[in-house]
Amino acid sequence: MQIRKIVKFCVTVLLFVSTMTTSSAQNSDAPKSLGNTYYLQNCFVVKQPGVVLSAQNVIIKDGFIAEIGPVLKTPFDAQIIKSDSMYVYAGFIDAYSNVGIAKPETRGELPRVPDPGNPPNDIAGITPQIQASDIYKSTDKSVGDMRAAGFGISQAVPRGLMLPGQSAIYLLGDGANDRMLIRSGLAQTFQLEVNRGVYPSTTIAAMAKFRDLYKNAAIAGAHEEKFKLTPAGLSRPDYSKELMSLYPVTTKKMPLYFVAQKTKDVHKALSMRDELGFDLILTEVKQGWHYVDRIKKNNIPVLLSLELPEEEKTEAKKEDDKGEKKDSTAAKEVKKVEKKEVNPDKDEFDKKKQESIKEYLSQASIFEKQGIKFGFSFLNVKTGDIRKNLRRLIENGLSENYALASLTTHPAQMLGISNMSGTVEKGKIANLVVTDKPYFSEKVSIKYVFVDGKKYDYSEKVKKTDSKPSEEGKLVGVWSYTVEVPGSTQKGKITIVKNDGVYKVTVIDDSSPNEVDIAADVNIDGNKVTFNIMADMGQPVKVDFDLLFEDKSYKGSVSLPNFGSFPIKGDFESDPQI
Repeated sequence: MQIRKIVKFCVTVLLFVSTMTTSSAQNSDAPKSLGNTYYLQNCFVVKQPGVVLSAQNVIIKDGFIAEIGPVLKTPFDAQIIKSDSMYVYAGFIDAYSNVGIAKPETRGELPRVPDPGNPPNDIAGITPQIQASDIYKSTDKSVGDMRAAGFGISQAVPRGLMLPGQSAIYLLGDGANDRMLIRSGLAQTFQLEVNRGVYPSTTIAAMAKFRDLYKNAAIAGAHEEKFKLTPAGLSRPDYSKELMSLYPVTTKKMPLYFVAQKTKDVHKALSMRDELGFDLILTEVKQGWHYVDRIKKNNIPVLLSLELPEEEKTEAKKEDDKGEKKDSTAAKEVKKVEKKEVNPDKDEFDKKKQESIKEYLSQASIFEKQGIKFGFSFLNVKTGDIRKNLRRLIENGLSENYALASLTTHPAQMLGISNMSGTVEKGKIANLVVTDKPYFSEKVSIKYVFVDGKKYDYSEKVKKTDSKPSEEGKLVGVWSYTVEVPGSTQKGKITIVKNDGVYKVTVIDDSSPNEVDIAADVNIDGNKVTFNIMADMGQPVKVDFDLLFEDKSYKGSVSLPNFGSFPIKGDFESDPQI
């Protein structure tokens, strides 16, 4: 079928290039691979927050930024991307989240333990030995969602309770997990999350338990060092995996990310840091402005939460959103009467609530004015709300340059990766975001995201509408498809049928009607259809389809591992023959 031709096209060219590489001793100019060289033409380059270069060209090669300049020679093997008036930013950095870490299965009844006051460590939520790098999956949906939002790097943290485990830094590409890993065992996390029914089951108990673990780890670590030097006469160390995992925290070789959302949590974190002496990073902070002076004085890194309170719409706004007609004169008179009814307690409550929300939204601005560098954590915010929430912070005093720095240069410094990311500079990893307008503008669209030099194309992405087809049956039919790959246009048909409530999708090439591929993992969500087929090219190659239907047409993408995504579009042709 035609999709096989797409795969075959890519594989054949790679084999050709591989042969050329073998003879590179005779020809040093031979290309090493195909499809990894891009030429972004005539764009604005936001080199770093506050530094914008106009009429620039950018060359991406072998996963790195090769050249930036107003006049560059186009590489012969480059894919040219016409980026007139587009903006190129450094790929955003997710400084802390559970991206790539699957959610645990829904818990049933709490496990019964013989001694609830001394439960096994895993039941108590004490698992500092768990490594995010052992459980991270680049295929997890959260990775693709963050990438589509412009993020190229993430610090992934295990899910769990009090001490969930050690974080790892990953490139948010769709390659093999080990290929996407930048650094493992970066930091530990402590959070005031406990398991009901077993110790520690309260916030105070969790803090007491952490103090006990920390002090025991410090003693055990010091004893182990002595034992290594002079074992004679010394008892063997207690090689507890939990305590050993905390050794680097006690010696300040590994920071502790303390999830401190509320004001009292920030106070607890600062007090424990003063008492025990570990390197603290305040994380997912929602109410930290009361301690801004103390944070600044001690130069403590901060990650503010980007989960914000929901906007409360006024009555007028609600009516506009609903598309209601203007009130009649009689209705307006009724409303006037209703408005005269005053509830002092409710009014006072509403006033305090609005003041609290205003303080919350002004927190980032306060930190900026105090000169405190911060990044953002993304534990609870929806990816679709990220830019919207950043705009809300900007409307409440945060500057655009500082907002951009909080997504790029600040987290790069915190994570120790400024030498490879955070700015658009020659030699750095080609993690880039390309937008049609300045990122914080209204109605901006992300056109391309590059991760490790690989292009992800969102230029053909159709914006979802609030309304879905009244009947999913509207998707049933024979649809044409056109896939654009470098140097070739591939065409065929996609047929969607529904029998006994089950959808079946087949893909056929116009020129080879007898070759039919039956799709697997078919998922219908309103007007969105996803599925995959397996193309046999000596070894199975999975081809993923992501389609968004609107009336009698659709657009979307076709993705192949190691080759990236290609735009696909099509139109309704006929009802299926049953």
